[in-house]
Amino acid sequence: MASVTSTSRSTRSSRRSGAGPSSTSPTRLSRSQEKEELSHLNDRLAAYIERVRQLENDKSSMLLLLEEKEESTTRETANVRRLYETELADARKSLDVLANDRARLQIEMGHLSEEHSKLQA
Repeated sequence: MASVTSTSRSTRSSRRSGAGPSSTSPTRLSRSQEKEELSHLNDRLAAYIERVRQLENDKSSMLLLLEEKEESTTRETANVRRLYETELADARKSLDVLANDRARLQIEMGHLSEEHSKLQA
């Protein structure tokens, strides 16, 4: 790897040391190519950075949307739970009332049955 670097340096120095327009022309051409390549790479980097920023903005928007949906779901779940618990409590009260009425009617039926038996006897 060191030999490649030293070779490229010696090539550059030999191009620079040349005395005439023909020796600077290839250098200028390679510098022009380097500038074009650097410009192209810079454009690619700028596009990449812009894409990353766009994706970060999209991510932020999606996270906000997700948070809103989670809050909405939590609220809806709480509302459904509250309604369910209210209906369940009402059903239990109705069941208690019906159980009490049934017990009272069974006692009353027992008394009436005894009275009926006495009257028939």
